[in-house]
Amino acid sequence: MPKKLLLLVLTLTLAAGLCGCEKGLEPMQLQAAPVSEETRQVLDLIDNELTLWEYRLNDGTYTMVADLWVCQDGSWEKTNLLTGPAAGQAEFAMRLTASQAELIILEETGTTCYAIPCPVDVTSASGVCSYSSLTSGSTISSGAEIPLLARLGWDNSTDPVPTDWQNFQDSGCDTGVAVTVTFTEAAES
Repeated sequence: MPKKLLLLVLTLTLAAGLCGCEKGLEPMQLQAAPVSEETRQVLDLIDNELTLWEYRLNDGTYTMVADLWVCQDGSWEKTNLLTGPAAGQAEFAMRLTASQAELIILEETGTTCYAIPCPVDVTSASGVCSYSSLTSGSTISSGAEIPLLARLGWDNSTDPVPTDWQNFQDSGCDTGVAVTVTFTEAAES
């Protein structure tokens, strides 16, 4: 039931966003998408940690790659979550749970959810934990990886928690998960 409610909330959020048509997002920009207070309250009711983003690309054909990075015992490994076409302006959402990473693509025709198992529960495995996500805007450069969110954990709770979460691979964490997105412009033939 909560999953159906989540998809309904996301669809309504998308519909509300599309009513505004032009959101003022510059070409080649990615930013956190605005969420209404009502939507945030519903997400809080179902205890859902969900982050929405929107992007706008230049004219042309692009590929969007979303990757899940997992750190166990201080070593990072990358797994592909989604590789697919991207064009124009769109919204997507990301959710990390104790057992999986979910990417939700929001389109005018509905929502599509992609999920892969997450082999580490950072919150349970760590003495100190931090969670951060991209809230400001970011310029999209073809082929450049953009960190979207990170949940990092340290076994020793006396060490200071780094505030530069976007360099998650250099955080010195013992366990962690992070999600990045890369937009690559297709080469013309």
